[in-house]
Amino acid sequence: MKTGFKCKRKLLFLMYCTFLFTGANAQPNLAFYTFNNQFNSFDYNPAFLTSREKFTFSIFPLAGSSVGFNNQQVIRDMTSQFLTGNLDSIDYDKAFNNMTNQSFLHQNAESSLLSFTYRSNIGFFNFRIKESEYFVASTDGELIKFLFNSGTQSAPLYQIQHLSAHAVHYREYSLGYAYKSRSNKFSAGVRAKLYYGKSAFFSNIAGSIQQDKDTTDYIFKTSGTVNISFPNSFNKPNAPANTIDLSSSTIFDYLLNTGNPGMGIDLGINYRVTPELSLSVSVIDLGKINWKTNLNSRSLKLSKMLESSTIKDKIITKGDSITYSRLFDFGELIKDSSTFSKPLPAKLYAGIKYQVSPIFSIGITDRLVVIKDLSYNSFSATGKLDVNKILSVSTGYSIIGDSYLNIPLAFQFQANFGQFYLGTDNMTALWLPNYAQFAGISFGACFYLFTQRNLYGKPSNLTPFYRPRKIIKNRRTGRHIKADPDYN
Repeated sequence: MKTGFKCKRKLLFLMYCTFLFTGANAQPNLAFYTFNNQFNSFDYNPAFLTSREKFTFSIFPLAGSSVGFNNQQVIRDMTSQFLTGNLDSIDYDKAFNNMTNQSFLHQNAESSLLSFTYRSNIGFFNFRIKESEYFVASTDGELIKFLFNSGTQSAPLYQIQHLSAHAVHYREYSLGYAYKSRSNKFSAGVRAKLYYGKSAFFSNIAGSIQQDKDTTDYIFKTSGTVNISFPNSFNKPNAPANTIDLSSSTIFDYLLNTGNPGMGIDLGINYRVTPELSLSVSVIDLGKINWKTNLNSRSLKLSKMLESSTIKDKIITKGDSITYSRLFDFGELIKDSSTFSKPLPAKLYAGIKYQVSPIFSIGITDRLVVIKDLSYNSFSATGKLDVNKILSVSTGYSIIGDSYLNIPLAFQFQANFGQFYLGTDNMTALWLPNYAQFAGISFGACFYLFTQRNLYGKPSNLTPFYRPRKIIKNRRTGRHIKADPDYN
């Protein structure tokens, strides 16, 4: 019995596995960029690291999670079928057809496991543990549609097309520091990161349709490699074909894998030009991971004949009921166990914020995700309203990749015990799910530890400009507890 996935369509399904194992817990919602006092605002810029109290603590599942993807239907259908543990129940032809209806696929997922922030006299320090995943694939081009789409499709002969796709799941341990000037006019931040890769899929395949030199047949010819780091134990020898072992021991070993180390850094600054106008720039995840374990890469140097197709003017056309999504047998591919290193997608943020009034501000944010042959850009214009001391709301308009109709909405709640935020990248995904290209949600909460007591009472009608001090003594020493001026 052959182990692994038996054909190319199931090999490509590995790109989805990393997403499914994270539990669907993306890049943070762009609507939160203007919330400089949010406890996870350093996700956009390490210079935004702040803490209202001396100690801020958060733990999974409330430490901060977000997920976003631009192909709702495929993700929803494949997730429900995958969780049954049987890959044969998945309609791959339908999945590939839906994927290639879009020119570009991207999804990101992030979930913080632990976060601790300390406010000191020299700046702010933060330690965090986070799970991250991303999947990016280019599905644009006549050749891809010819191979995977149903219906009558045509493609030019001898035209080379790259079938690019990246999928990575990794854990991150990081330590961040932010310095703020006394005038609060300038701030800068840095975050050192240690990565541990869990699984990876990097497609460097190039293919074209050409005439076979020895026959009159037309073939689809490929070259290149698919770099994979994924445990073989997900297909046990005695298990039924094409099933995945979802036992707790297998998943435990997968999540605790530390054999694929990497390092990275975040850098950022924020400058207040005027009391109302501020500018910020940052680069996030400037680093790479060295993949050394669970190496199951494959070399693709194959030629497969295309049947039932017609040729005219160097254009090949297939019939309405023909698809070639089952062209390749995974067992035919040559295994490559050599180590490889790949950079993570570097995210470049640039933002402008203008404080219109004490309770209302507007902001413009641009985010460029840099991936070789797969880079994409996002843009957001939002307005933030401080409804009161507890609630702030932000909304506006954003462009995310090739999705042009996105209405973000974000809420932030602040109280004496901590903070909570909730937001979506696209409200139209809730109102019109069949028409929205992109969907995403972000949420998180933190708690303030050892908060300073308010040692002053409220002014009265008789003394409107005077706050009487509360006399509170230390039970152990009997001395009066002094007030901290930062909180009064």
